[in-house]
Amino acid sequence: MNIKKKIEIALKNVIVNDNKDIIESGFVKKLEILENKDIIIYLILPNPTMHLKNRIKKDIINSINNQIHLEKKISIKIEIQSCLKKTYSIKNIIAVASGKGGVGKSTIASNIAISLKKMGFNVGLLDADIHGPSIPLMFNIDIKNISILQQNNGLMMPITVHGIKIFSIGFFLKYGQAIVWRGPMVSKVLMQFFNETYWGELDFLIIDLPPGTGDIHLSLLQEISLKGIVIVSTSQKIAISDVTRTVEMFRMKSIYVPILGIIENMSYFFSKEKKYYFFGKCGVKNFSKKMNITFLGEIPMLQKIQEYTDLGIPAVLEDEKISNIFTDITNNIINQL
Repeated sequence: MNIKKKIEIALKNVIVNDNKDIIESGFVKKLEILENKDIIIYLILPNPTMHLKNRIKKDIINSINNQIHLEKKISIKIEIQSCLKKTYSIKNIIAVASGKGGVGKSTIASNIAISLKKMGFNVGLLDADIHGPSIPLMFNIDIKNISILQQNNGLMMPITVHGIKIFSIGFFLKYGQAIVWRGPMVSKVLMQFFNETYWGELDFLIIDLPPGTGDIHLSLLQEISLKGIVIVSTSQKIAISDVTRTVEMFRMKSIYVPILGIIENMSYFFSKEKKYYFFGKCGVKNFSKKMNITFLGEIPMLQKIQEYTDLGIPAVLEDEKISNIFTDITNNIINQL
């Protein structure tokens, strides 16, 4: 049996998805054996993120080394190209994350998206919180009166509000309807929303992540090339404890994503011109120094943010003071990029 045939047999031990090997899945485009015995394997992958590429390279090398015993060391080169249909062009994909729920992450993601739009960028917003979608409420999208349009190529059209292209599982649910799905189903739906939505040309896609460090986060990190993560927290010790776990997840070598910075939300409120720190003073700022994370800014507890949010209007559109706060934070994010 020649070397090429042995390599093909070895590749059948590399499982990629749906319990299919890398050859069955059609990922192997070409296999070449050079005169110097170097091996070049050309792959076509559906989602060529760094994490997926590294895992497949490792599995291929291990399988070949385990099954082919030659005196001369074999050099393996893998060239990878995407087989995704490029129906969109997104320059920067940024996820907004927090280890704890209730810290205002969706409000911040919405207002950052609007701030970017006001700066002249083309912006999209993906609601990745499948179990608790709140973005439709943030933009006062009446799900009773919308229909998801289909392109000729079968892609779903996002809903455009205030110039922002928005997509959410909330478009398909009745108000208050619960999603009772297991992790794999949730992850599959999220990837469909990302890959099967006609985003067009975007400068920024903001992804509003759910709290925690679960299946959605892992699926997203494995299959989408993120430019960075923006962390949101309050100064409360229990919130910072959860955020610590989130930071450690994004810093794991196997799924590393740059953390662009951290935002302290609900930092303080004014009463008779005096500041009161309801959740503690400078907790997030001190945490950022300890963890060597850029401090992007603080957002005070302002009743107008709550009032406009409940009306489904991003506050940066209605209040100059709030707009200035988010503009500064957004500029800090852009500077980190």
